[in-house]
Amino acid sequence: MIAASAHDCPLSPLAPLPRSSAALPGVGGVLRDRVEDFEVEELPLYLPVGTGDHLYLWVEKRDLAGPQLRRVLAEQLGVPQGDIGMAGLKDRRAVTRQWISVPARPGVDPDRVDDPRVSVLRAERHGNKLRTGHLAGNRFRIVLRAPSGDPATLAGRVAAKMAHLRSHGMPNFYGEQRMGHGGSTLAAGWALGSGHDGRVRVRTPDGVVHQLHLRDRTLRRLAASALQSEIFNRVVAARLAAGSLATVQQGDLCQKTDTGGSFVTDDVEREQQRLQRGEIQLTGPMWGPKMMRPTADVEQLETGVLAASGVDEALFRGLGSLAAGTRRALIVRPGELAAEVEGETVVLTFTLPAGSFATVLLHEVMGPEEDALPCA
Repeated sequence: MIAASAHDCPLSPLAPLPRSSAALPGVGGVLRDRVEDFEVEELPLYLPVGTGDHLYLWVEKRDLAGPQLRRVLAEQLGVPQGDIGMAGLKDRRAVTRQWISVPARPGVDPDRVDDPRVSVLRAERHGNKLRTGHLAGNRFRIVLRAPSGDPATLAGRVAAKMAHLRSHGMPNFYGEQRMGHGGSTLAAGWALGSGHDGRVRVRTPDGVVHQLHLRDRTLRRLAASALQSEIFNRVVAARLAAGSLATVQQGDLCQKTDTGGSFVTDDVEREQQRLQRGEIQLTGPMWGPKMMRPTADVEQLETGVLAASGVDEALFRGLGSLAAGTRRALIVRPGELAAEVEGETVVLTFTLPAGSFATVLLHEVMGPEEDALPCA
C-alpha cells in the first residue's frame, strides 16, 4: 500500500526562545536530574466546602503524566475517565500535588488507590466537578545541579538573574511542551485549521513527517491552542527584539489588572505611567474570530508577524469553536521568588499564575552560558 502524501506545514516552534535577561550570564546546570528536583503544588482557585456530589482528592503523584494519573484513578476507583476533573495537567518528571475531583458515589473510596506513584493526601466533598482552568496558579521548588561557570561567580550570577526577574518580570512565552514533541501538536493545529480531518501526515519545515489522528478530542483542543500559542510567542519575540515588550505603543490593547477590563490606548504617555504602577498590562494575540483587536502600530506588528509565519486569519476561522480568540499578557511577574546556592546546586522557589510556564523562567535563569555571551 502506498502511503498518503504528507501535507507541508509552514510552522515550527520558535526555538530557542529569546531571553529578556540575555545580557546577564546564566547559571547553567542540569534540570530534572532526579524526580524530586522538580516540585509543583497547585494553588487552587477555591477549596472544597465539605458537602456536595463530588469528592475532591488532594493527590501527590511522582513521575507520572496527567493522562496516566486519570487512568490510574479511573481504574482503581471504578469511575469513567470522563467523570474525573482536573484543573490542569502537571509535569510528568516531577513530584506534584493537585486537586482531583471524582463523583461521590457509593463504592468510590480513596483508600482503594494503591499505586506507588500516587498518594491521596486528603479527601473533601464539594458541589461541582473540577474543570480545566479552575486554579489560581502553581508553586514551584526546582533544583539545578552542577551549575556551570566559575563557582566563585555563581552567587552573583544567581542574584543578578533574580534582580532582573523581580524588576522586569519575564516574557510570558508558552513553553516548548505546549507545541508537542518535535512540534507535532503545532502541526496538528495547522492541519485542523487547514480543513484536514481524520488520519493525516504532516511535514514540518525540519523535514519530519508527523502521523496525526485529528479526530482525537484531546489532541484537537491542544492543537488549536498550540497554533494560537506559537503566533503569540512570535509576537512576544518581535516586541522583545524591538525593545517594546514593556513599552506602551500606539494602538496597544491594554488590560486592567484589577478588573480585567480591556481597552485600546489613546494616550501612550498616560498608559506608560499606569503600566509602571502595575495598574495595567500589555497584551498579545491569541488569534480567533472573537479576539479583541489592537489598532495602529500594534495591529501592523501583529498582522505582520502572522503573515511572516506563513499563515493567515482564515486558519483560525477554520478551527471554529476550538479557537474563539482572546488576549494574553505579554509579561508575567513571578511571585515569592527566591534562590539559594547550596553547595553544587541552585534551589529556586517561586509561584506563577495559571497558564504561565516554569520552564520559561528556568530558560531565563540557566542561560546564556558565559562562553556564549558576546565579548565586551
